[in-house]
Amino acid sequence: MKIIVDIPQYDGNGLDIIWDAGSKYTINVQENNIVISANQSGLVSLAKQMLYMAHNNLPTGSHVHYDDFFTKVNNGLDLVIEKKTD
Repeated sequence: MKIIVDIPQYDGNGLDIIWDAGSKYTINVQENNIVISANQSGLVSLAKQMLYMAHNNLPTGSHVHYDDFFTKVNNGLDLVIEKKTD
């Protein structure tokens, strides 16, 4: 399977938060596991966000908060995706 995805170019200002309409996710902590569950659109959105962060020249420590403000998902836990050094 080959999938072509358009990833925005980082312009040196604020990071793009990629979250497609209809996307949903939940985060649960179960003993020693963190479980991220998402519908198809949510999984694609998270994958595109990570590709955006991996393939743009972002400063180390750049991060996005997936919280109920941006995603309209309120499950009590926010998801933070951060770029670390290689």
